[in-house]
Amino acid sequence: MRHPAVALDLAETLPPPAIDGCPFQQVFYNLLRNAYQALPATGGHITIRSRANDFEYVISIEDNGIGISPEHMGAIFEPYRTTKSSGSGLGLLIVRRIIREHGGEIAIESREGQGTRVIIHLPRAERTVRMLGSPEPMIEVD
Repeated sequence: MRHPAVALDLAETLPPPAIDGCPFQQVFYNLLRNAYQALPATGGHITIRSRANDFEYVISIEDNGIGISPEHMGAIFEPYRTTKSSGSGLGLLIVRRIIREHGGEIAIESREGQGTRVIIHLPRAERTVRMLGSPEPMIEVD
């Protein structure tokens, strides 16, 4: 059994996102399972990061696993495509659908033999706008 190191680099304070928690449990389960399955037998690590800016939340999950070959990168969101010996080939398709249903987007960066980074962008329910020349540094916009 693998025992990867897991590092959390989370923003100290984040306003609550306007998402349905149940589907996002599936998103994180699928992404973390993929990261875990790609890890080497020893020395594996997964890093989970979260940030927010004025317009969006950015969440990333990064591993030092086997990575995805360039020839497979173009098909990672296609149904029933998998490079694993088991699995349905629907996991990333479901992940992308849930994220898009919440107004977000997903990007995947990978280098074969070095690892993969999955980046999720989700819009903030409330947005903060910086007004130039305003005595108040930020205002909220609906």
